[in-house]
Amino acid sequence: MPIKVMKKKLYSVQELSEMLPITPLTIREYFRKGKIKGNKIGKNWYVTEENLESFIEGEDAKKWRNIGK
Repeated sequence: MPIKVMKKKLYSVQELSEMLPITPLTIREYFRKGKIKGNKIGKNWYVTEENLESFIEGEDAKKWRNIGK
């Protein structure tokens, strides 16, 4: 279950791995590389619902493909 901070839902790496066909290790790598925009709070990574939707919809992927064109 996501946590709520200031009216925003935050999903953990474990929650993402249960929702998406991606391993926790890969999700953490995506955070580090900026493929998923998230925040590290303490030792744990979290993503907002909005940033998760952007990742799923491929908005960030479109930006990555257009770099250098």
